[in-house]
Amino acid sequence: MSNEITDINDLVSYLTWNTLQPLLNDNTWKNFGYRKRPRHGQIWHKVFPRYFKLQDYLLREILVLALIDVLNGIKGSNEKHDIKLLLCIGVIDRILSSTEYLFDAESLMEYILYSYEILISNNVLKSCERVFIKAKNKLEGRDLARFMVGAARLMAFGQSDYYLLKIDSIKDIIEKSGKNNRLKISMHRNLYEKYVPLIEENILFEI
Repeated sequence: MSNEITDINDLVSYLTWNTLQPLLNDNTWKNFGYRKRPRHGQIWHKVFPRYFKLQDYLLREILVLALIDVLNGIKGSNEKHDIKLLLCIGVIDRILSSTEYLFDAESLMEYILYSYEILISNNVLKSCERVFIKAKNKLEGRDLARFMVGAARLMAFGQSDYYLLKIDSIKDIIEKSGKNNRLKISMHRNLYEKYVPLIEENILFEI
C-alpha cells in the first residue's frame, strides 16, 4: 500500500475494518466446526443462552485477539507516542460503537484491557496457553473441546508473533499513511478522559 490514506480518521477506519475481518470471515468460524459465520439474531441468544454459549464466547474472543494484533501493530510502529495514542483510542472507539448491539461498551473495554494484560508476551506460544486457560473458566464439555481445536488451528500453535492479523503489515500501513486532520470520536468525553490514561498505562507502556 502506498500513501493512499492521508486522513487519520480514514486510517482509523481502515485499522478497525482489519480488526473486524476475522469475525466476518467464514473460514475463521470453520476452524470451530461451523459451516460458515453464524448469523442468528440476538433475541435467540437471549432465549437460548446455553445453545449459543460457544458462539457468544467466540465473538468476543476473536474480536479481542484481532484487536490486540492491531494495537500491537500501532505500538510497534515508528510513530510518535501522541500519534500511537490517537490511533489506539480511535480504533477502540470505533470497535466499541460498532459492536454496541453485541456487547456493553464498558464491559468490553474492561475485557480488552484484561485480555491485553494477560496475553501480551514476547512468547506467543505461552500466550496461546493463556487463551486456553481463559476458555476453561468459561466453557465446558463439547464447547470447550471445539474451542481448543479451533483456537489451535487458528493460531497455528503459536508459530508466529501475532494471533490473527500480521503485525508487520499493520505497522507498514500505519507508517506509510498520512495522519492529517483531527481525530473524530463518538464516545462521551468522560469515557475519553477515563480510557486515555488506561491505554497509556496498560497498552502503550514501555518494557
